[in-house]
Amino acid sequence: MKIDYCRLTEDLMPLYNDELVSQETKDFIEWHLEQCSECREKYRDSGDQVPDVRIEIPYPDRVNTEEEDKFRSAKIFLLKVRKRMFAAGTLVLIIMLLASAGSFFYGRSFNNEVPVKVNSAEDFANSLVPGWQRAQQSGQIVDINITKPIPDTEAVVTFEKVWYTPSYTYVLYTVTEPNQNYLMASQRVIDIPPEDYMRDNSSMEPLGKRWGGISPEGYHQIMVFMGYHPPVPAEELTLTVSNWIIPEGSMKPEPVAAIKGEISVNLPLRDEFLKESSEIVTLDKSYEWEGRSLRLTGLEVKSSQTLLYGEAKLQEGETLSHLQGSIKSGGQSAGLSYESIVPGDAPNSFKFIFSAQPLNRWPGKVSLDIGAIQFKTSEAINIPVDWSFYVSKEGPSEVSEEQVPAVSFYDGMVRLSSIDPKSWLELEIVEPPQKLLKKQPYIIMAPDPVFVERFNNYSTGLRITNEHGEVLEVGGSGSFHNGDRMGVGFEMDSEDELWKTSKKITITINQPEAHLVVNQEIELN
Repeated sequence: MKIDYCRLTEDLMPLYNDELVSQETKDFIEWHLEQCSECREKYRDSGDQVPDVRIEIPYPDRVNTEEEDKFRSAKIFLLKVRKRMFAAGTLVLIIMLLASAGSFFYGRSFNNEVPVKVNSAEDFANSLVPGWQRAQQSGQIVDINITKPIPDTEAVVTFEKVWYTPSYTYVLYTVTEPNQNYLMASQRVIDIPPEDYMRDNSSMEPLGKRWGGISPEGYHQIMVFMGYHPPVPAEELTLTVSNWIIPEGSMKPEPVAAIKGEISVNLPLRDEFLKESSEIVTLDKSYEWEGRSLRLTGLEVKSSQTLLYGEAKLQEGETLSHLQGSIKSGGQSAGLSYESIVPGDAPNSFKFIFSAQPLNRWPGKVSLDIGAIQFKTSEAINIPVDWSFYVSKEGPSEVSEEQVPAVSFYDGMVRLSSIDPKSWLELEIVEPPQKLLKKQPYIIMAPDPVFVERFNNYSTGLRITNEHGEVLEVGGSGSFHNGDRMGVGFEMDSEDELWKTSKKITITINQPEAHLVVNQEIELN
């Protein structure tokens, strides 16, 4: 049986993002993202939780039996989803993004229960897609204006405009219907994928306002696909839409089955559609916190994205992972996403490029709001636990520092704060109170879900062993932020008998990620 790893990963990613996958499935997804650049870029650009895949994750040669084993593991996992959801709900883990934190999802809201009211299709696009107005003014957005009836309905759909960028392809459409029973296409695919992309270019959901917008013109929505790079693969693409549904909260209250209503339309594609202006602002701004420095060297403003260039100098044994923050301009806040990090010219230095949403207004005042510099360390956190004291208990138990002492990590502490011996463990990250009070920079363990690197002998990430040195298996991990408390948690693998028979365990986090928390806003121009 030939397994489509990309399709399998696509099906499992929503559950991976919610930390509802078994460890085997999590390892498989992360291994695949390491091997497949197309999937890696797709999920990184869409804002999904993508692990740090710059570290190689070796994996056995793919033979048929191993393909079947991995596929079987995924199937077994899907049968356990309901149980996993209950455990994850009990833990109340708030999933945090890793290297791609922010990107297209920064500050988005899917909470609108009805389509929003707008003045026109263009007004809806301007309010929803960062950079749309600037792209329209520069002539990058292509008019389509093709109207077709939706089969088996009284509605018609007008495919109005398309905007091609290297990251995304946006298609704006409007549906009109005499009784205002508006329809939204739930299945959308372009027949020719971007170069080296291994399947049809299916739409994704990286935008807010998921139920669209309503104006006197009708119902408006935007479809989002992967972007293209010149030279383009064809001069014409075929977009096929089907499975029309009534948006939640729309005019017609009673539920109805999806209407197939398959429609195809041709989209023109040219290399010149992808041409965009680029303006580079040279910077020379340097900052130092806690013996580590940051130098910003440039800001590149495009219609499709904003790029921040710079260099960070850390201490020996530390490797730059991410710059957590956002680009702010004219009321817009766009989170930074990972683009590239390479070694710098000096020892322990790293040149970086981070991207953000395109600026809606330019030229204009731009600032960088830095929350933290995230870096991987060469340290190890070890927390020994008398497991025999907890294994027979029922339900969650609070853990005092007298029972399990906290462990120092840079300026902060890491302590085992809560246990449910049948489902999960929780580690609290304690910030330094004096530096908090004085609003000084400080370094703590990064409050991100802990990675389990099983295929590289747990050289990084989480590893739990018992008194015999045996490894206890864990499931999904996540993070929480509840008032003044924050930390990470992870599920126990209920099928691993070692959790029931071990007397003592040691929780180890090898090469943990650290946050240099600075919380500083910097004017860039």
